[in-house]
Amino acid sequence: MTMQVYRDHILQPVVGGWLREGLSFVLEEDNDSGHGTSKSNIVRAWKEQNGLESFFNCAQSPNFSPIEKAWQGPKQYVKKRPCWDDEIVKELAEEGRAAVKQETINVWVDNIPQIFKDCLELEGAMTGN
Repeated sequence: MTMQVYRDHILQPVVGGWLREGLSFVLEEDNDSGHGTSKSNIVRAWKEQNGLESFFNCAQSPNFSPIEKAWQGPKQYVKKRPCWDDEIVKELAEEGRAAVKQETINVWVDNIPQIFKDCLELEGAMTGN
């Protein structure tokens, strides 16, 4: 995904909507270059102009990133079919997303402090959580 696509199709309509509603949150993002990881770009400018607080999670560290676990469901649904028709991929991804319950995501997030403690005790090794 390009930075322009991320800004125009996700940040402005979706995240911008949350900001306009007055919701209070900090956006966690992975280190995908489309999320504006460089010092100066259109995504970073949009975030600053709209007062969006965000942070990039630990690269290649699924223990610290609930979104990585959440994507497992949609990815498995999409892998069911060898066909890459846009409509089928969209349907399969939506089915996979629907299979991930908010309660499950909440548990993953609530476990992060313990995962940090375990990771420190294991001197940076994977914790198995």
